[in-house]
Amino acid sequence: MKADSIRNFLLGFMVVNLTFTIPPSRLNSAHSENHQAIRENFKKRINSCLSTSKFSKVRVGIKIVTLDGKHVLFQRNPEIAFIPASVTKIITSGIALAKFGTHFKFETYLLAQGELENGVLKGSLYLKGKGDPTLRHHHLLELAREIKGKPLKRIEGDIVYDVSFLDQEQPRYPPNARHLYAPPCALTLNYNWIPLKLKIGPPPELRTIPQTAYARLFYNVKISPSLSPGKPTMTYQKKNWGDYYTVKGNITRWDRRYKVLRLCVSRPGLFTATVFRECLQAEGIKVTGHLLQDKAPENARVLSIIRTQNLGDITRTLNCESNNVIAELLNKNLGAYFDSIPGNREKGLGVMNRYCQENIGLRKGQFFIADASGLSPRNRFSPSQLIRVLIHFYSKLCKDYYSTLAPQGYHHHAMNPVPPRGIRMFVKSGTLPASGVNTVAGYIFDDEQARAFAFCVMANRRGAGPMAYSGTYTIPILKAIVAAFCRKP
Repeated sequence: MKADSIRNFLLGFMVVNLTFTIPPSRLNSAHSENHQAIRENFKKRINSCLSTSKFSKVRVGIKIVTLDGKHVLFQRNPEIAFIPASVTKIITSGIALAKFGTHFKFETYLLAQGELENGVLKGSLYLKGKGDPTLRHHHLLELAREIKGKPLKRIEGDIVYDVSFLDQEQPRYPPNARHLYAPPCALTLNYNWIPLKLKIGPPPELRTIPQTAYARLFYNVKISPSLSPGKPTMTYQKKNWGDYYTVKGNITRWDRRYKVLRLCVSRPGLFTATVFRECLQAEGIKVTGHLLQDKAPENARVLSIIRTQNLGDITRTLNCESNNVIAELLNKNLGAYFDSIPGNREKGLGVMNRYCQENIGLRKGQFFIADASGLSPRNRFSPSQLIRVLIHFYSKLCKDYYSTLAPQGYHHHAMNPVPPRGIRMFVKSGTLPASGVNTVAGYIFDDEQARAFAFCVMANRRGAGPMAYSGTYTIPILKAIVAAFCRKP
């Protein structure tokens, strides 16, 4: 799901300062005086917000509590199950951090079979993926340069890609080529997206980044200065060599701002192998064989191991950019590591369900996880359940968890009223525009008063209606929440 505008406007007033943290051991003693004043302030401001016509056809669930769970400052429909959208990712990221650890790194292997004589490999190279979500083009370039120095000048065999560690699936809703639906795979490159570079022209021009034999592009587009979504149609057709993409329609400023111009890859393993072969060729290493999918032999020797980011950084990207591919890959990796190989969605969801019940204390049958990214409208959680999730992971992981929710590095809108100095918010938002779903959850730290809060806001429209883009319903409520912290001089 795309990064939401809630994150954008919140960044306008956030001061991300991770030096202050209320330790879990002090939560019960931190600021234990009566919370009646702030409770009344929340009630007044939030109820006033919800009484407007904007919410006449919207069901809203809200819960705000102190982070020790002892004081409920505001609640509305706290036990009703809502569609959480991308707020589901706070569960996925928390469980992954709890199971693997913040410093865990996924690995990608380059193996060889055959003799290496005078710079010639008389055999094949094997690229074996183990579910790293953050393998990028530059890692493959570095790998090609590394093996060139062995030295290796010619490969008289095939480039074989091994994706057997996880199952394979098609993009959701084929032949839709939007990057939101890119499939997870044991070999994932550039999040399985191919960005399009736009030259406005006239005439407008599009090209893929990187330019690769895997992708061929036909386009017929017009450029519009509109700030409304143009959302040109983007489709793909599978070919033996890769994907043939077609892009048609209007491209607006909105599309460029929210990075709509990204194509999903239908076969990530083939895409990764194609780009790797092109990296080898760019380094002057000739490959005489073909690109094939197979398992690496047991006796293949390891030439190199790629380790990219640690899981703390991966989950920060997951939550700050609301990256669906990362979420689904973490879920499948949970299945592979804590159930069996190949990891798949069902095994991963089994691990997540057990964790929610056994560690967080959510009751079976009262919540439902259909996927790890929040794309599915079948996901169901109540505000109270998500508050339990937030309190659990703060208690268990503290800064290693809440810092992944800190939205950093984006341009953003100003927000009024500006919250008082010393208030910091760490959030994860979610949106399903066509379904009228807007959600946001996270933490509020009051540094001056040494208080901490968990909050959850869930808005689900009743019935059909206009598109509810990011923050349509949640931004007014967040403004009311922030205003409740304003202190008199």
